[in-house]
Amino acid sequence: MSITLSIPPAIEHDARIYAESHGTSLNAMVTDFLSAIVDRDARRADAARQFRDAVAEAAPSLRCLEPYRFSRADAYDRE
Repeated sequence: MSITLSIPPAIEHDARIYAESHGTSLNAMVTDFLSAIVDRDARRADAARQFRDAVAEAAPSLRCLEPYRFSRADAYDRE
């Protein structure tokens, strides 16, 4: 798939120099950047799903009928 990006000339110039000095292309840099964003969000969503599943599995054994609400005394470890 081919797309067209609008990049200010100064940024494009500096990015091409950066890419060349790192033995890659501007296209590869953009592809790697977008892949990293997608992968990060997928890992974040997976971690959130695993956390929700773990809480749902543990809740019955903890006999949590209602969520605990912290009080100001709890926050400051006061009685």
